[in-house]
Amino acid sequence: MPGENTGFSVVVPLYNKVGEVTATLDSVLSQTHPPREVIVIDNGSTDGSVEAVQAIADPRVRLLHEARRGPGPARNRGIAEASGEWIAFIDADDLWAPNHLEVLDALIARHPDCALVGSGFRWATLPVSPPPADPAAAGAPSREIDFFAGTNCDRVWTSAVAAQRSAVIAAGGFGDYPAGEDTDLWIHLALSGHFAVSEALTAIYVRGNGGIMEARQAELRRAPPPPSPNLAAIAALLGDPAHHARHAMLRAYGDMLRVRFARQMVYHGHGAAARDMLGGATSRSRRWWLWWTVSFVPRTLLRLGARVWRLRHRLR
Repeated sequence: MPGENTGFSVVVPLYNKVGEVTATLDSVLSQTHPPREVIVIDNGSTDGSVEAVQAIADPRVRLLHEARRGPGPARNRGIAEASGEWIAFIDADDLWAPNHLEVLDALIARHPDCALVGSGFRWATLPVSPPPADPAAAGAPSREIDFFAGTNCDRVWTSAVAAQRSAVIAAGGFGDYPAGEDTDLWIHLALSGHFAVSEALTAIYVRGNGGIMEARQAELRRAPPPPSPNLAAIAALLGDPAHHARHAMLRAYGDMLRVRFARQMVYHGHGAAARDMLGGATSRSRRWWLWWTVSFVPRTLLRLGARVWRLRHRLR
């Protein structure tokens, strides 16, 4: 029966996380619902991360090596090597509560037709400890969501989810992109059904430690980003009559992404690029008009406004 004592394969991409990977793996190996295996895919680390993993004396941990190709291909390698039908993902600097897999197992039992399940999560900066186990977490409220509707996509984060291995392979796996590779998979996986999410908070997204998101923000401060592969994926799906029933939701989701990408560009002073991004939208919401208007504000004024906003929040 799905969800009955699910033997999760845990996939962990690794690149230069010597200061965090031991705590991450400790949080995985100490689960109340033990994983059947933990597959760590090193992407060419040079900082001692490999030695830190090798020092963990647990037969469930398998360390694989490959050239640095990014987290998407690394996760795909782990999926290919996995023996479990359900794959739980966690990046090498994030953390799980001790009953995270127990919550995901309960979701699989409660929502057997969903190919992806996920828990609640929060952001934190170092130093941080795993969240404590909540005895009632496995029974926390849950619901099925349409990934493309509204802001449901915000409920899906890679280090808090598990996906059915066969469904992931059928959807093409993770994209080979420097950023957005996980969103690419969720888009394709969501075409065939809903996801299930729990209100239980069992995962922590660790920020401020030089990860991919920090690098991406630094690049964005210097220049506008290249076109998002997620928008290209949506355009391709909109051109496929096989997905005609989902075209309206895909267009709405793509428009929402464009507004979000434009907001980032405006925040970093790339007004013209933001307007180019917004120009590709198929509809114009209030948020569309807001960021279109703000995109004309000079960069110095925007940064001053951002500093005032942050100061206001700190004072509150």
